[in-house]
Order: sequence, then C-alpha cells, then structure tokens
Amino acid sequence: MEISRFVADPVARLRWPAASPFMPRWLFCPTPQAVGFALRNTLASLIALAIALWMELDSPQWAVATVWSVAQVRRGESMSKARWRIVGTLVGAVAAVVFIAAFPQQSWLFFPAVAAWIGLCSFLATFCLNFRSYAFVLSGYTCSIIAVAAASAPDDVFFIGVSRATYIVLGVVCEAAIATLFTLNLSTRARAAMVAQVEDVLHRLATLLREIVLHDRDTLVHAGEFSNMLVSVHQGLEFPAIEMGRQVHAGDHARAVLAEVSILVTRLVGLSGGAERAMLSDDGILADTRGQLLHLCDRLATARLKARALDDLHAQAAHLRTLFEQRAATGTQEMGRITHGVLAAAMGDMEEALAHCHAIYRPPPHDHFRFHLGGHRDIRLAFHNGLRGAVAIMLAALVYEVTAWPGGMGFIAITTLVCGLFATRENPVVGTTRFLSGAVWSAVAAGFLDLGVLPYLSDYEEFAFVLGIFLFVGGLAKCSRGTAGGAAAYGLLMPNLLMPGNQSRVDEVTFLNGAWHTVLAVGLSVLVFRLVLPFRARDERLRFGRHMRGELRRLCLVPLPPSPQWWIGTSVDRIGRMVRHAAQAGDHGAAGDIRLMLMFSSVGLNILLLRQLKRQRRDAVSAVITALLRALVRYRVASPRGIAVVRAARRRLARMERADPGNGRLLEVLACLDGIGRTASACVAAMAAGVE
Repeated sequence: MEISRFVADPVARLRWPAASPFMPRWLFCPTPQAVGFALRNTLASLIALAIALWMELDSPQWAVATVWSVAQVRRGESMSKARWRIVGTLVGAVAAVVFIAAFPQQSWLFFPAVAAWIGLCSFLATFCLNFRSYAFVLSGYTCSIIAVAAASAPDDVFFIGVSRATYIVLGVVCEAAIATLFTLNLSTRARAAMVAQVEDVLHRLATLLREIVLHDRDTLVHAGEFSNMLVSVHQGLEFPAIEMGRQVHAGDHARAVLAEVSILVTRLVGLSGGAERAMLSDDGILADTRGQLLHLCDRLATARLKARALDDLHAQAAHLRTLFEQRAATGTQEMGRITHGVLAAAMGDMEEALAHCHAIYRPPPHDHFRFHLGGHRDIRLAFHNGLRGAVAIMLAALVYEVTAWPGGMGFIAITTLVCGLFATRENPVVGTTRFLSGAVWSAVAAGFLDLGVLPYLSDYEEFAFVLGIFLFVGGLAKCSRGTAGGAAAYGLLMPNLLMPGNQSRVDEVTFLNGAWHTVLAVGLSVLVFRLVLPFRARDERLRFGRHMRGELRRLCLVPLPPSPQWWIGTSVDRIGRMVRHAAQAGDHGAAGDIRLMLMFSSVGLNILLLRQLKRQRRDAVSAVITALLRALVRYRVASPRGIAVVRAARRRLARMERADPGNGRLLEVLACLDGIGRTASACVAAMAAGVE
C-alpha cells in the first residue's frame, strides 16, 4: 500500500525523508526564508569582523557573536533585541566598574557581589516579556564578563567596558544595516502579518463558540488551548507593531481584540450550565437563539479583516445584541431571561472586538489609542531563577579558587552568560540539553577552523569565505525548530572560541583550554538548572491554583479592584503557561487543573462584574451584593459555605426581580450570581475528585 501511494503521488517522491538523521531537511532542503536569513547575517558577521580587525580591537569575535545574538527571523524581533541589548550592555558595564572599584583584590567579596548581581538581574528578568527580560540578564552577564576580564588589571576596567560596548554597537549596526537592505515593504508586510494573526484568532473563536453553543464535552480543554494561542499571539504582537512604527497603534487595537475575545469566552464558560438547560428546552425562542449563534459562528469561521466583511459582521453582532436584550426584557422564564442577558453582553464584547479589528485594517485619523493586556508575574519562579544563577556563579568561583585554573575566569564568564540566557525562559529546563549540544558543536567547528584551516590562510578574504560557510550553516539551523536551541549556542560560542586576530592565531593549548572551559561552563549551568530547585509543571499548576483561590477572596473586598481586562489577561497568561508546560512535559493529567483554572477565571470575572454593578447606584440590590462579598471573603468562594451564601443572596434578588420583571440591572446581577454559583460548585466537585 505504501509503494502504491508513492507511485500514485508524484509529489511524494520529491518529499525529503524527515526522519532520516543523515539528511537533515533544514540543511539540504532549506526554505527561502531560512536561506535569506542565513545569508544576510553571515554577510553582516563578516563585515562586523572586518571592521573590528581594522579597528584593531582586542576581542573582535564578540562583534560576530553580537550579530548572531541579535539576529532573528522577524525584523521586528531583531530591532527590539538590538535596542535592549545596547541598554543591557551599558548597565552591565557601569555595574562592572562599580564592583571592580568596590572590591579590588578581594576575591571573596567580589565573587559574592557578582553572584548577587546576577541573581538580581535573573529575578527581575522573570517579570518581563520578550526582550525586555533579555536586557536584564544581559546587564548581569555583561557585568561578569567585563569584571572578570578586569580582575587581574583593575585599572583597565573602564577601557575594557568601552571595548565591550564598542563590539556590541558594531555588531548591532552591521546587522541592522544589512537587514535593511534585505527588507522590502516592511510596514506593509508587518500589517499583513498582524491581520493574519487576528483573523486566525477569530477563526479559532468561531470553533470554540460553536462548541460552547453545542455543549461539547471537551469545551474547557479546547478553551485552555485557545488561551495558550492568545498568549502566543499577544507575545508576538509587539514585533509587527515595532515594524509598523510608533505612530501606528494597530498593536494596541490587536491587544484590545484579544482582551474582548477573552472576556467573551469567559462569560460563556460561566454561563455553560444554565445555557445548557435553557437551550435544550423546547422553547422556540431559545432554539432560534441557538440557530442565530451558530450562524454567527459560520460567519466568523470565514471572516477576513476587510472593510465590507467587518461591517457586515459588526452589524450582525449589533443585531444579535439588540435581539437578546429584547428577549431578556420580555421573556417569560427566568433562566431564559438570564441566558439572553449574558448573551447580549457577549455580543457587546464581540462588537468591541470587531470595532478594534476595523481599526487594525483601516486606522482612524489621529488615532492615539493605547491598550495594555495584563500578564502573570511569578515571584517564586523569579526567586528560583535568581538563586540558581547565584549558585552557579559561586560554584564556578569556588572551582577557580580551589584549582587556580588559568581558564577559570573564562569559565566563570561563560557560566554567567549561559545562566542568564536560561533565566529568561518560562521553563528553564526545556532546551538546556540542546544548548549543551550546540556548545559541543561550536567547539568542534572552531577547533576545525583554528587547528586545521587558519594556519594555511594568509588573507582575510580567504578566511571570510571559509568562516562564512560555517556561519551560514548555523543560520540555517537557527531557522529550524528542532535545531534552533543548539544553533543559538553555536552562533554565540563558536566565534568566541575562534578568537581571530590581526597578528596572532590560536595554538592548540589555548584553543583546548578555551573549548574545555566553555563546554564545562555550559554543562555546569545545565546541571544547576536541573538539580537546584528544578522546575516541575505540576508544582506550577498547584501553585497557580492556590494563588487564584487567594486572589478570588481579595477581589471581593479590595478597595481598588482591577479591571476585567486585567484579570482576564492575567488568567489567560497563567492558563497558557500551564498548557505549554504540560505539553512540553508530556503530562496528560493536566487537563483537570486547566479546567479548574478556567472556572476560577470565570468566577473572578463575575465577581468584578458584580462590583461594577454595585457601584452604579446605592439601593437594596447594592446592599445585598455588599453583604455577599463580605461573606465570600470570610468563607471563600469555591467552598460549600461560600456556594450556600451565593444561593441565599440569589434567592433574595430573584424575589426582587419577580416583583420588578423589567429591571435589566437585576437580571445582570442574577446572571453573575448564577455564573459564580454554578462554576464554584464545579470547582468544589473537581477539587474533591482531585483529592480522592
């Protein structure tokens, strides 16, 4: 059967065997994008090296390493990383001068100070997204590299710092200049990429909304995967926004779309139990509501961010919101009225999201819109990252002090660099082995060049041709997902091991010492991050659950409650992390914890909506809500007594609603209480099942 398929499908005969270890696809059949990326950065590296040699800088290899450190497939990523790399380098250089001046010839005051600085930088990096975290870790390991190099000559620390900054600026400028030549219509392509990302969000929303309407059994699992996708899109929106320029606010509108979509999904997750009972009834109005929502899902599944299509979708969402508001006001059944009220609010969220989509496609004149989506800040992970970095530096310093190893200072510097890079990751354990393999390959490639090629070359042009081949291969590897981690180590460490110079070359002893301390430094960093307070996805899920239960209590009575957008952004970030880390660890038992987090998120949203309704006016309804929130602080929301308090408050408000059936505010309060009660009951049942 396989042979017949191969003969019948002529394209199959041209496909490269992906599983063959001897013919890697990324090397023998690269994509045009990978070839362009490798070519432009190889050219930038060789130009940076030529300029550094012409300037007779003492360590020109760092200019090459900077090019490959800054280089990213997306131009916006390179621009962001270059900017933050310069900032981090300047801060690290200042810190190095301070430490050398404060602790001259005092190794066991100097090393703990550097370790504490690395720990602090790693701690702060954990709280930042994208390349802002890179700036913190760069300031840490730049300080270590400069301070270690100047430890034997403290009077030269300023000149070493200036030299280091010169390499960085030179590499950044060369990479930016060559990338500009290779980049055409950057703003137009960036807008097209952002539009494609938002369209994908709408298409995935259509699938999830259909599952919610049809009450699919795996809706909550798919909602967790949807949250993970939203987090990935949110983190990537910064880069096309940079490419379009600061004067364009399409990135802010795109983040607002993600916020409104997240609130919509969370509303419907909280409605799920009541909506199921309502929509499965024989009421013709509810059956029509279900059909209207499914028709909207069909339109969303093929949505395109074009003016006419967006106008039609916005008009349909506005029509559904008006229709559901009328049915909420005139319905005969309480559950039907509440369901239509929540659906009307969800259609309002849809309108807002589509309005921001229109602003992405066709920006309004004099647009000054700003929007920031909240995210989770994990203090415990930050502390662990800082502690691991400090421990690694102290271990490396101890080895140096005990053995008096001539390469010990380089060993400390590379350990600092690698620990800083690991600290920027959500899961520091993932990818460490690949980074170690990249360090080994960098030593092999540099050894071949240093010992087998460079002795026979006399001109820079010959050297550039040979070196360019090795750099080009590293660039191709960086564009492949399976080899990107190792290629990052290769591009960063291989030039450092090569150590090219104008009037010198590396001998065998010098090279072997440098390669040995580089590979050992990466190995020590891998061991520290795997053995010292190792990251475990299940521990993270339990920590997130405890944290969210505590936050639900604080949301009930905190004087200045956060906005629903902030709460949803933070919750979606946590859920996305749980989904990613469970997938990386192959943990198939994480689905229950992810469902629980989604339900906690829905409870928190309904609490915030209740507080907004309470602030609208002071009356009997506000008094009931205030008493309820105070009781929930005492008894906890997701507990049997908390659920009983919610049900008692609901009965009081249901009597008020029957006496005043046209009161839309009461319907909104009842919808929030139903969402809290049903979702909290499901949380209690899920936690009890987990304990059992």
